[in-house]
Amino acid sequence: MLIKKFARPDRSGYQPSLYEPDEDGIMDVGYHKGQLSDGRPYHLECWRMDDMLMATVIFSDFGLAAYKRMDMACLLEAEEIVDFTGVKRFLQCGHLEDNAEQAMWAVNIMLANKEGSYGKLLVALNRYR
Repeated sequence: MLIKKFARPDRSGYQPSLYEPDEDGIMDVGYHKGQLSDGRPYHLECWRMDDMLMATVIFSDFGLAAYKRMDMACLLEAEEIVDFTGVKRFLQCGHLEDNAEQAMWAVNIMLANKEGSYGKLLVALNRYR
């Protein structure tokens, strides 16, 4: 039997902005810690900036380094993390190192802005407080 061990995203250095936007204009809404079907832990953060409601999903890029933008959209829908409500999927993704210097994917999803709603989270958010 193949046992997979994936790095858990380390966000220990992150200080959420709970009561007013930070210097970048970001105000945190909540977070969720979960696990993909292959056992890979993920960390989701929901936040606001100006008129946008965003979510960022961070998880190990091990075995997924070649994924592209639309692969990520399909992955997040298949894992029942987000439901894109329209044809257009507003997301961007990139590689980063977390606070423990582990290789991660970070997928940013625009859920809504003043022009409309583009997706909804299918996971419950935890409050930072």
